[in-house]
Amino acid sequence: MHYKNTIWLLLFLAFASSTIAQEVETSVVSETDQKPLRIYENLGGDFELTGPEGKEISSEIFRGKVMLIYFGYTYCPDVCPMVLSHLKKGMLDLKEQAKDVQVLFISIDPERDTHEKLKDYVPYFYPTFIGLTGSVNDITKVARQYRVGYFKQYVESVEGYFMAHIDAVFLVDQEGRYIGRYKTKWDMEKLITDIQLLLDSG
Repeated sequence: MHYKNTIWLLLFLAFASSTIAQEVETSVVSETDQKPLRIYENLGGDFELTGPEGKEISSEIFRGKVMLIYFGYTYCPDVCPMVLSHLKKGMLDLKEQAKDVQVLFISIDPERDTHEKLKDYVPYFYPTFIGLTGSVNDITKVARQYRVGYFKQYVESVEGYFMAHIDAVFLVDQEGRYIGRYKTKWDMEKLITDIQLLLDSG
């Protein structure tokens, strides 16, 4: 059973990684003529989830800001802290422009990630980062909008299970439109460039 789970995990991550590479490539900006970033009308979209204070938050309230959306979970041992650390560095690199960027951390483990837990965990990396949770159905619906795949991987440990997922960060413009997704381990420089392009054009 463990071997079978490992095979499925590898196939999932390989497929997801190739998809990410394709989507990022389609949104390349020419440095010479500064063509606008491509907008994917069939991906993303608005959503409502539970915020740090236990109240519903709509993504619409962040209109006018660039949004960076990441799907992760607080029990994540490595990938999530790494991504949030990369995003923190990105905010520091943006300097004054960071005030016009909102990072949203959406939990893919709502059974364990309460709004209180997210309130303690997410802003630890950067004060303006916001953690969102909801019911299993709520999270599944938003994940489908952004074509995010994840699943439980049961392990013999105190945690009981981990969530298999990828480190994709989704870029959404000031009008709530999906621009692309990026792997912070390799695409951080491009992500910051695209954010600055959106901010400069907005």
